[in-house]
Amino acid sequence: MSKQIVPCQVDMSNTAEFLYAHVDLSGVQVGPGDEVLVHDPIVDISFGEVLSYERTATVSKAGIFSRLWVYLTARLEVTMLYEVSFSTTRFSKAKKYPRQMPSKETVTMILNEGVKV
Repeated sequence: MSKQIVPCQVDMSNTAEFLYAHVDLSGVQVGPGDEVLVHDPIVDISFGEVLSYERTATVSKAGIFSRLWVYLTARLEVTMLYEVSFSTTRFSKAKKYPRQMPSKETVTMILNEGVKV
């Protein structure tokens, strides 16, 4: 794994419209399995602020086997998001999960005595 120290531009926003933190590295392409460590970052940003500042970052390039492993496992992890739903209705009929069915038994009650007043 090779390491490089490069300058970077960090953009952060915490507003009602946007919540993000972006790091733009100068002259380095980052691929699957690579690690980026920003030196001395500002991690606390108040609501309504937008920050942009310069820092240095260490980029650790992944080897061929770790790059391949991350590439393959990332594809499998994305497929876990396909069946996510927050409603009670299922739109996909691909998998049938065990669900409790409402009981269809009816019980008849026979009253032998009338209502006494």
